[in-house]
Amino acid sequence: MDQDLDALNKKAVATAREYTTELAWPTMALVLLVWISLIGDFYLFATGQLSLPTATLIYAVVTYMSYTPLHEAVHGNIHGAHHRQQWLNDLCGYLVAPLMMVPFSTHKVEHFTHHRFTNQPDKDPDYVVNGMSGGFLAFLACGFRFLWVQNTFLFRDYWPTAPRRVKAAYIAEVLFAIGWRAALIALIEREHTWVLLVFGYLAGGYFVAYWFAYRPHVPYQESTRYRNTNSLIMPGWIKPLEWFWLGQNLHSVHHLFPRVPFYRYHALHRRIEPIMRAHGTPMIGAFNRRNVDAARRPE
Repeated sequence: MDQDLDALNKKAVATAREYTTELAWPTMALVLLVWISLIGDFYLFATGQLSLPTATLIYAVVTYMSYTPLHEAVHGNIHGAHHRQQWLNDLCGYLVAPLMMVPFSTHKVEHFTHHRFTNQPDKDPDYVVNGMSGGFLAFLACGFRFLWVQNTFLFRDYWPTAPRRVKAAYIAEVLFAIGWRAALIALIEREHTWVLLVFGYLAGGYFVAYWFAYRPHVPYQESTRYRNTNSLIMPGWIKPLEWFWLGQNLHSVHHLFPRVPFYRYHALHRRIEPIMRAHGTPMIGAFNRRNVDAARRPE
C-alpha cells in the first residue's frame, strides 16, 4: 500500500511540475489591479464621491487581495523558472507588502516556518489563529495575534543574525507602511479618514487570518503532508466568493506544491484529486465542514 501511495505521489509531483515554470502574468496583473483600485478608492473618497462605508469596504477588499501576490512572491512563483526575471517577483512583493503591512523582506522567515511545521502548536507561528471560532473576543484576539506575528516573528531567532541589508529593508518597509497612512490622514480633507484606513485594513487583515490561515487548517490535528490542509469545496451557487477568494479554498494544493501559482490551483486539484483522496486529504464543504464525495462535487 505504501508503494502504491508513493507511486501516486510521484505522479502528483510530475503533474504539479507542469504548472511551476511559467512567468505569472495574472499575478502581476493582480498587483496592478490592487494598486489601481486602491488609488481610485482613496481619490473618490477624498473628493466626496464615495461614502465612508463604501470606501472602507473597497479598501478591505484591496487589503485582502494584496496578500495573494505577496504570498506568491515569497514563494518565488511570479518569475517561475525564469530566474533572470526574479526582479519582477521581488518588485511585486515590495509593491503590495505596504498594503498588507507585512514586510516582504522578512515574511519568508515566518511563512516558511509555517510550511515546515504546519499545525504543530509549539513550532507553527500561524497556529495562533487556531482558536478563532471560540467566540467574538477569541476571534478578535487570535486575528490580532496573527497580524502581530507576521511582523515580529523574525525577532525570535532570526534578527540577531540577519544581514544589515535585510534589517534596513525591514525598517524601511515598516516606516513606509505607517508613513503613507499618516500622510493620507493629513492630506485628505474629510472627517474620519482614519476610520477608513484603520477599519478597512483590519477587515481585510482579519479576512486573511480567518479564510486564508485558519479555515484551511481546521481542526489543527494533522501535521503530515497531504493531511495538514483541507480542500474547502464551495457550493456551486456561491462561485463569485470563490473567485474573490483567489483559489485559497484549495489551500491544500498550495501546501502540497508551493511553487504552483494560485490561479492554477483548481486545474491542478481536478487532475490530482484522486491522488489526494487516496492520501487522505480532507475534502470538506467550505461552510458545513462535511466530507464531500467526488461524485457530489459541484462543477
